[in-house]
Amino acid sequence: MKKYFNILSLVCLITIMVSCKKGFLEESSQDLVRPTTTTALNQLMTGEAYPLSSATALNDYLDLLTDDIQSDYNANAIIVAGLNKYAPIYTWQKDMLDRLLDVAPTNNNTWFNYYARIKGCNVVLDLVDGVEGPAAEKENLRGQALALRSFYYFTLVNLFGNPYVGTGVNPETDLGVPLILTAEVSDTPKARATVKEVYTQIEQDLLKAVPLLEANGTGNHVYKFTGTAAKLLLSRMYLYMGNWDASIQYADAVIANKPTLKQYNEITTTTFPIAYGVASPEVIWGYGSSTEVTAMPFGLAAGVAAKSAFSISDSFISTYETADLRLTYNFRNSAYLTNVIVSYKSGSAKYNLANPTISNGKAFRTAEAYLNRAEAYIQKAIAGDASAVTKALADINLLRSNRIRTANYAAINLTNPQDLYAYYKAERRRELSLEDHRWFDLRRWGRPAMTHTIQLVAGSPQTVTLNQNDNRYTLGIPTEAFNRNPNLVQNP
Repeated sequence: MKKYFNILSLVCLITIMVSCKKGFLEESSQDLVRPTTTTALNQLMTGEAYPLSSATALNDYLDLLTDDIQSDYNANAIIVAGLNKYAPIYTWQKDMLDRLLDVAPTNNNTWFNYYARIKGCNVVLDLVDGVEGPAAEKENLRGQALALRSFYYFTLVNLFGNPYVGTGVNPETDLGVPLILTAEVSDTPKARATVKEVYTQIEQDLLKAVPLLEANGTGNHVYKFTGTAAKLLLSRMYLYMGNWDASIQYADAVIANKPTLKQYNEITTTTFPIAYGVASPEVIWGYGSSTEVTAMPFGLAAGVAAKSAFSISDSFISTYETADLRLTYNFRNSAYLTNVIVSYKSGSAKYNLANPTISNGKAFRTAEAYLNRAEAYIQKAIAGDASAVTKALADINLLRSNRIRTANYAAINLTNPQDLYAYYKAERRRELSLEDHRWFDLRRWGRPAMTHTIQLVAGSPQTVTLNQNDNRYTLGIPTEAFNRNPNLVQNP
């Protein structure tokens, strides 16, 4: 009999015993309770594979690595504590995850959190053929598990592996992350696969998932993976790989099925939740626990001054036009610090949690499909395809026309591909702010030099530099992972 991790088995047992009717499960060993129906397996996947509950928040620090965030010193002891807590992340220390785990383990045990979700996907894939239920339900579960696993591996390889393209990288030899494709326990821990091997597995899983979900998952609600969500991830993956035609192909498919952008000029309330799947026409897949965004170290929870230790950077805010409605609906002024704009995800229009019990913290959105396609067209224009400029401009201007105040809107008409590329990168940054894109975009756009200034002691600010192509653009693997798997190799 196959053996599965006892911890996961115990969690599955507790979760399903609480939420399922008696009879869904049967005990097949002292350590493992197996789902016997597609209904029970679906409930297991919801609890163990999807990142929805407060217990499965994956991280709350990614944006602190970027140039979108600045440090805001205040003598308030709670704010100083917040600065000290996240200083290792903000200053790109190679052991940042070890140090963060010491003070904030819940949402920041990155390696374990993602592999725990992958384990949930693998359990579903291992068991789906053996449960009772309609064939269509089984194939829907299989498609969701494959797509989810791809999403987790995509994130992991972009945290702990080098970019797929760029100066000084080689995906065929650079180490990515271990590929664990079954829930069965192995006596030999997996070594790190190469970046290319991880991407190949992601691609294979997504290409299998798309037809399964399109044939069997059309009724999946917005918090479940669908064929459209899998296609958007394929478009993103191919963009990262520099495969412009494939990225366009899948962006086209997403837009054909989900073309609508929210017109910000039509918003009549200050709390329109642009990333809340029930309310926004742009949301393709809503994911992430609401606690993941309310716990952001630079968010500002009501009455918690510590949350304003970090804020949206002045340099980033200055890139927005005055008439850009994203300034109104994505951000909020601090109640504690004068003239400081903070991310207020749980209170801004972008991330308003209209129903905290079911609302997501993050989302796959249609806006990304337009942006992915525009970037791919710009790259084709740079390579000599003159017609691609017009196509890229159409996508960028469509997005802007839904974001800029109507009375002030004017289409851009940059015909030089390099100028358009520079404008596009700034527009992508504005649109996808605080949605876990910026750090990964910086990595694939040449890992540029960046500085962060932080003041932990009054009167003693320090500036830390991340050099171009710095090894720290690839995170160090946490010590806990080595304790679990001695076959790992640390990043430089």
